[in-house]
Amino acid sequence: MSVGLKYLYQEVKKYGVNLIAGENGLKNQVKWTHTAESEEIVDFIQGKELIFTTGLVMKSDEDLLKLVKKANERDASGLIVFIGKYIKNISDKVIDYCDNNDFPLFIVPWGTEMSDTMRSLTINIIESQKTYIEISNAFKDAIFLPEHSELYMPRLNKVGFKNEWKYTVALIELESKDIKNYRVEEHTSQMINFIEEELVYIRNNFFCLSAGQSIIIIFYNKGEEEIESIVKNIYIKIVKEFNEANFYIAVENQSGNLQNLHKGYKEAKKISKINRLLRNNNAHLKHNEVDLYKLLLDLYDKDKMKSFYDKILGDLVFYDKVNNTDYVEILINYFENNCRVVETANALYIHRNTMNYKINKIEEILDINLSDIGDRSKIYIALMIKYLL
Repeated sequence: MSVGLKYLYQEVKKYGVNLIAGENGLKNQVKWTHTAESEEIVDFIQGKELIFTTGLVMKSDEDLLKLVKKANERDASGLIVFIGKYIKNISDKVIDYCDNNDFPLFIVPWGTEMSDTMRSLTINIIESQKTYIEISNAFKDAIFLPEHSELYMPRLNKVGFKNEWKYTVALIELESKDIKNYRVEEHTSQMINFIEEELVYIRNNFFCLSAGQSIIIIFYNKGEEEIESIVKNIYIKIVKEFNEANFYIAVENQSGNLQNLHKGYKEAKKISKINRLLRNNNAHLKHNEVDLYKLLLDLYDKDKMKSFYDKILGDLVFYDKVNNTDYVEILINYFENNCRVVETANALYIHRNTMNYKINKIEEILDINLSDIGDRSKIYIALMIKYLL
C-alpha cells in the first residue's frame, strides 16, 4: 500500500517544502523515502520512493538534471532538493524537464532539518499503511463474515464509512498467461497501486483491496452509470499496462449498505464467473444475458445441462463432425446478430442467398423453425449452455 504524494505534500508544507515543478505528478503514490546524492545511488531505489538530496557531491546543474532524469526513469515519486548550501538554485532546464515529464520537484530551504521532514513523511506513510490494512481487513470481514457485524461496523464507522451510504462492488479477476512466472501477490499489489493512481480524482469515493487473485473495488456514493464508465476505462488501461494476464471484470447492480456488501460481492463474483466461462475478457454482457446466465448458474447441474444441449443441438454437432461443416458456428453467429440473415451474412462475408441456404439446412437437420419463438428460445438457451459445459 502506498500514500498519495499530494496528501504527503500537504503534511510537510509546514517544514518549508515547496513544489516548483511537475504539479501533474502529484497523483503519484509514495511507498517510502530515500536519500540520494548522485544518479548512481538512484539505481538502488525500487520505485515509488520520494527522494531527498542536498547536492553534496554535485558540481553543476547538469549533475542535478542527471539525478532528476535517473529518478524519473526509476519510477521515483518525486524529488525534494535542499536549497542554499550546495545547490544555490534550480535551473530552468531542470524545471522544464520536470514539468514536461510530470515529475514533482520540491525545494526546501537549507537549515531545515532533513530528519524532521523525513520523520514526518515516514510517520504518515506508516500510519496510512496501518489504516489501509485495518480498512482492508474490515471490508473483507463485511464481505466474507457478514453475520459478524461487530467485526467490521465499528472499525469502518471509526474511519468515516457510514452504513447508510450506497456501496457498489466491482471485481477484477486475474488469470495468468504464464503460470510458471506468475506472482499473484506482486501483480495484484502493482495493479492496486496503478488503479489508485488512475482513480486519485475520486479518492474519497472508492477503496481498493485484494483477495486471492481478485481485486475488489468498493465504490461508495457513486452513480451506476459513472461507475460503469470508470470500470471500463480502468479495464482499457490495465490491459495495456499488464499484458501478462487476462482480466475478467464485473460490476454488481444491486447496490446496498455496508451490511449488504456481501450480496454485492456475490453478485459481482457470479457475473465474473460468467465472463470467465465465456472467455469474455471484454467485461461486457447485456443485462438480460447476465440474468439468464446467473439463473443457469443457480440451477447448475452439468449432467442435466449436457443432456439438454445434446437433445437440442446434438444432431447438428454430429452432422458438422461427419460432414466437416460449420453449422454450429453459423448458428452462433446468427444469434449473435439477432437472428438477422443479412447482418449475419455481412459479418461472415458470405452472400445472403448462401446464408439463407445454411439457415434452411440447419432447420432441416434439427427439425425446427427458427421463426418460431419456442424453437428459437430452446436454441438460444442451448447455445448459452454450450459456454457453461
